[in-house]
Amino acid sequence: MKFVPLLAILLLAGCKLIDQNTFAPSPEAEPIPLIPGPPVKYDSRTPLVTIDFTSRSLAYKELLRVAVRSAQMRDANVQFDVVAVVKSLESGPPAEAVEVMRTIMAERVPAARVHLGMQTDGSAAAVQVRVYVR
Repeated sequence: MKFVPLLAILLLAGCKLIDQNTFAPSPEAEPIPLIPGPPVKYDSRTPLVTIDFTSRSLAYKELLRVAVRSAQMRDANVQFDVVAVVKSLESGPPAEAVEVMRTIMAERVPAARVHLGMQTDGSAAAVQVRVYVR
């Protein structure tokens, strides 16, 4: 029992006395000013195919078919994201994106593996459709 006071002293040596400074709030950090930088890139993936619809006589279907077949040869269960990049949101996806989606499905890709999406870009002159693989 001689060791109990010695043990108590050793245990209390590592303790800290609680006072007002323990619960005092720390000063607020200075806000960091926002520095304008490059525009935010919404999708960091590299598209399999990018189709720019600046011209209505655009022949993209054969290139798209070859790209879809190549992706399917690498992975039979590949999924495709068809993303329409438009200047502003309208009432639903543009007809160009739906046409690209149908072209992909014509290559025997089930509809459940083709996903349609939209993204806005204020600097877009015309509709651009990007096809990504998952």
